[in-house]
Amino acid sequence: MMRLGIHVKTAQGLPAAVDAAQRIGCETIQIFAGNPNAWHEGVVNPLAAETFRLRTRELGIRPVILHTAYLLNLASKDDLTYSRSVNALTQALNRAGLLDAEYVVTHIGSHGGSGYDTGLQRIQQAVRTALSNSSGNKTVLLESGAGAGNTIGSRFDQVADILSGLDDCADRVGVALDTAHLWGAGYDMSQPDSVIRTLDDFDGLVGIGRLKLMHMNDTQMDLGSHRDRHWHIGKGNIGLEGFGALVNHPALSGIPGILETPMDEPGWDYTNLSLLKSLRNNLI
Repeated sequence: MMRLGIHVKTAQGLPAAVDAAQRIGCETIQIFAGNPNAWHEGVVNPLAAETFRLRTRELGIRPVILHTAYLLNLASKDDLTYSRSVNALTQALNRAGLLDAEYVVTHIGSHGGSGYDTGLQRIQQAVRTALSNSSGNKTVLLESGAGAGNTIGSRFDQVADILSGLDDCADRVGVALDTAHLWGAGYDMSQPDSVIRTLDDFDGLVGIGRLKLMHMNDTQMDLGSHRDRHWHIGKGNIGLEGFGALVNHPALSGIPGILETPMDEPGWDYTNLSLLKSLRNNLI
C-alpha cells in the first residue's frame, strides 16, 4: 500500500517539522528545500540537520522528499531565470544529501514562446547539469503540471519526451504525479476505472517504474481546465472513490503519497491524512 504523509512547514525549524510529522502520523514527509518564493535557500544549521536525519530514520519516516522553490523554470528562454533555476536545483540536490532525503521534486516549467522543442532541450540540459554539479547520488523527480500556457510536462507523452533525452542519467531521474494537476490536464481520477486507465496510459507512455511520488490533492477546478488549486480530500471533484482507487492500486504499493492540501484551519492536515489512511484496503 502507499506510504502517506504531508508537506510539513519548517518555519519552526527542522526538528519541529519532524515532531509535527510524528504527531499527525506521517509515514513519509516532504519539506521545501528552502524559501519557496526566493532563489536563495539559506544556510542549514548542522545540528538541526543531524537531528532531522536521525529522527526521520528513527521514526521510519521514509522517504524524505525536498520540494524546490516555485520560481524554478527549467524550460525558461530567459538566460538569467534559467541559470538561477539550474543553480537552485543543484543546491536542492546538495541539501538532499545533507538531510538524507531520497528525492528532490521540482516543477518543470514553461518555454515562454520559444517553442516546445527548444524548451524540451533546455529542461533536459538543466537536469543533466544539476545532477552533474551536485554531490551524492540523489534523484530528481519531475512533477507533471496542469497544462497552463506554454508549460511542458502536463501530458504523459511530453513527460516521455523529456525522459527520452536523459537516458544517460535515467537512474537519477523519475516522475511525480499530482492528482490535482492530472485533473487539470484532463485525466479523470474520480472513479476506479478512470484511475486504472490513467495509470495504464502512464505505464504505456512513460513506464510505471519511473513513477516515484504521488501528490494527493483534491480540486474544485473543472476537468481539463488547466488550473491548479488544491483542496481537501473528498471535498472536491476527485472525491473519495478516486483516492480510494489510488491508495489501493497495486502498482502504487510502497510509493509515497504526499498531501499538499490547504492548512487554512488547525487540524486539517491530520483530518486529510487520517481520511486517506482510512481508505487503504477499504475500497468504497
